[in-house]
Amino acid sequence: MYRNFEEINKSAKKRGPQKVCIVFPEDRDILRTVVDGRRNGLIEPILIGRRILIEKLAQKNRFPLDGIKILDHEDPRLASDLGIEMAAQGEVSFLIKGNILTTHLYKALLRYLKRFEDEVAATLCFHQIYGIEKIFIVADSGVNIHPDLGTKRGILRNAVRVMNRLGWKRPRVMVLSSPGLLGDRSSYEEDAIELRRLALEGRLGECEVLDSRNLYELVSEKGICEGVIPDLFLVPNIEAGNILVKSIDHLGIGIRQCVTVGGGIFLLTPSRSDGYETRMVNLSLGIVLSASWRSS
Repeated sequence: MYRNFEEINKSAKKRGPQKVCIVFPEDRDILRTVVDGRRNGLIEPILIGRRILIEKLAQKNRFPLDGIKILDHEDPRLASDLGIEMAAQGEVSFLIKGNILTTHLYKALLRYLKRFEDEVAATLCFHQIYGIEKIFIVADSGVNIHPDLGTKRGILRNAVRVMNRLGWKRPRVMVLSSPGLLGDRSSYEEDAIELRRLALEGRLGECEVLDSRNLYELVSEKGICEGVIPDLFLVPNIEAGNILVKSIDHLGIGIRQCVTVGGGIFLLTPSRSDGYETRMVNLSLGIVLSASWRSS
C-alpha cells in the first residue's frame, strides 16, 4: 500500500522504462514531461498527434525528439482509437492524455469495451491531503454520468482490483448516499445497501463496504484521522463526484492524480491546468499502476 505520492515516485524509478503512448502532446509542459520521463529512464514514449506541431514545439523549446516515434494524426477521434488499440494489444503499458478533450479518449475506451460483457470504465482520483497520512480514492468522477446499480458494481470491482494490486489488502469503502426528501429511502441509499450486501458475500473482491453512508457518521465522535477515513469513496453520480473532487482540491489543498481504468487499460487524465511537476507525478502513478497490474 502506497501512503503518499513520494513512495509512488520512488517505486516508479525502480520499475524500469515502460512503453507509453501520449495522445496529442502539443503543449510545452506535456512535451517536457515526455522528454524528461525518457531521459530519467521512466518511459519509452510514442507520440500520436500532428507531427508538424509537435516538432515545431520541440524545436522552439529545445526538446530532443531523436529516437522518439511520432504517429502523424490530425483527427482526435482516430488518434484516441489508435492509442486505446495499442494499449489493448500490449504495444504500450498505458496512455496519457495530452492537449485533447478528455471525452475523445473516454469514448474511444468505451467503444473498445463494447467488445466485452460486464466491463465498466471508471475514473479513479487518488488524493493526498494534509493531516491524513494515506492516499484515498474517489470514484467515479469522470465517465459514468448517472450509474445504475450494475454500473456501480462494475466501478467498485474495478477500483478494488486496482487497489488490491497496489497493496490495499482489504480497502474500506464508503458508498456515499442520502435519504429521500421525505425521510424515506432514496434509490442511492438502496444501492448502497445492496452493494454492502454483495461485498459481504464476497462478490465485489477483497474489500469492506462500510455500513455508514456519509462521512459525518464516521468522524463525529473520533474526528478525521487515518483510521477513520475510508480508503475509497464511491459517489452516486458524476455531479457529486466532481463536487467532491474539486472540494478536496481547493479546501484540502492536497495532491490529486486521476486515472481511468477499464478492460485492463490505464488512461492517465491530468487536468489541463496541471503543470510539469504534477504531470511527472502522474507519470509515476501510471508506471506503478500498470506494472502492478501485470505482475499480479
